[in-house]
Amino acid sequence: MDNTKLELQNKNLEAFLVKAESDPAIMELMRNLIRICQEASELGIPLEEVAAVGTVGWTIGKDPKLQAMIEYMFQMSEIVPRTEH
Repeated sequence: MDNTKLELQNKNLEAFLVKAESDPAIMELMRNLIRICQEASELGIPLEEVAAVGTVGWTIGKDPKLQAMIEYMFQMSEIVPRTEH
C-alpha cells in the first residue's frame, strides 16, 4: 500500500471527506463525530446503538418538530428514578 495516498474503500466516508475538505465547519463536525464514536467504542457501546443515536440526531435535523419530543423524553428520564438491574 502506498502510504502517501489513503484509499478509503467507502463511498459514503469518501463523500463526507470531500465535503469536509471544502468546508471547515463540516471538517470540524467530522472530527467531532469521529471522536465521539471513538469514545462510545471505548465505553463498550455497540456500533448499532451508536448508529441508532446518530440516526435520531440526523432525523431531528431534517424535522425540527421532533426536537420537542426528544426534549420531553430527556426530561422524563430525569424525573423517573433509576433502579439497578
